[in-house]
Amino acid sequence: MDESSSLILRRYFKEYYFRYSDKIEQPLEIQSREFGYFPFGGGMVRHLSYRDIGAFRAILVKEAPAGVYCSNSYYLEPSAEMQKKGWMKADLIFDIDADLLKLRCKKDHDIWLCKQCGRKEFGLRPEVCPACKGNRILEFSWACPLCLEGSKKETFKLLEFLENDFGIASSEMEVCFSGNAGYHIKVEKNPLEQIDQRGRSEIADYLAGKGALLETYRSLKLSPDDPGWKGRIARYIQNLPGDTPPFRANEFPDRIREMTIKKKTADYEKFLYTAIDATSVKLDAMVTTDIHRIFRMPETLNQKTGLVKRECGDLASFDAMTESIALDDEKEVAEIVVDICPKIELGGKSYGPYRNEKHKLPLYAAVYLIAKGAAKIVSEPKIPAS
Repeated sequence: MDESSSLILRRYFKEYYFRYSDKIEQPLEIQSREFGYFPFGGGMVRHLSYRDIGAFRAILVKEAPAGVYCSNSYYLEPSAEMQKKGWMKADLIFDIDADLLKLRCKKDHDIWLCKQCGRKEFGLRPEVCPACKGNRILEFSWACPLCLEGSKKETFKLLEFLENDFGIASSEMEVCFSGNAGYHIKVEKNPLEQIDQRGRSEIADYLAGKGALLETYRSLKLSPDDPGWKGRIARYIQNLPGDTPPFRANEFPDRIREMTIKKKTADYEKFLYTAIDATSVKLDAMVTTDIHRIFRMPETLNQKTGLVKRECGDLASFDAMTESIALDDEKEVAEIVVDICPKIELGGKSYGPYRNEKHKLPLYAAVYLIAKGAAKIVSEPKIPAS
């Protein structure tokens, strides 16, 4: 990123924290948390600790960092080296991102770049570059409305698992748009905070349906009212449209009988694996199992987009690409040169697709494209001095 574009991002972030740092709430038991941040153009600064959020807010206003983080773990000595911190417990966290869903729309809006010859095109990353036959190819992900809707549906799936299978109350769950292409879910003030890394790995595996025994679902007693995975698979079978292979029957009891009788048939085994995949939760298991991670804080900016990690009061109606805009003044514009980008939707408006074009866009849209690495600044907007 060139210096002028980087300067615009820094000024934009600084103005946001000057105006809205008071929205960043104090985490539970703040004195036991580790804090950290990424300065623009620098490495991670971490192992910080604070007794109140005011001191940390002051750092954000002063430094205007690219990324802001807080540990999900609670430590005896949060500012010590990792092996000396003294782990006590940790909030249970989940990260759902559109990239994990591998949706069909990716072929329309993702972009690949050959590092060998410089060719850049829309579409999924090829094994080799069609121009130079090189294999040093980078892939750049973008989020469209279908991606965000997919992430939201996956989040609803996770919330249903947590509430019905783990008995976690909605009041113990915090759901935030990540500021990029998915959602972060945190469970706190719950006995599960005592679970170690191995236990968290088992939770992630359960949500993903790993290690499921197919014989569990081949029973005439299988019912949509069953708890856990049995009921989930039963409801999936019950809700299938008529004439859905491999079933010949349309009624649930007949389908179960058919599957039980023909349980050795490969088609039914394949169907059950498909059912497990369809009803499982696609999440980043590494985030859930890592008890020493520092997690992006709500109401802070995502350096990959310039959007806010924002808590969703009502997930169903939440409009990520409108409600997460940091500074939404339409009068503030910036002139940029866009290298290549797909059609994007921000603030209820559409921009692009662009390729080697110069445009004047609202500042938040320009910041989004610059942060994505797709554009450079031409003329600097007048951001009010803090």
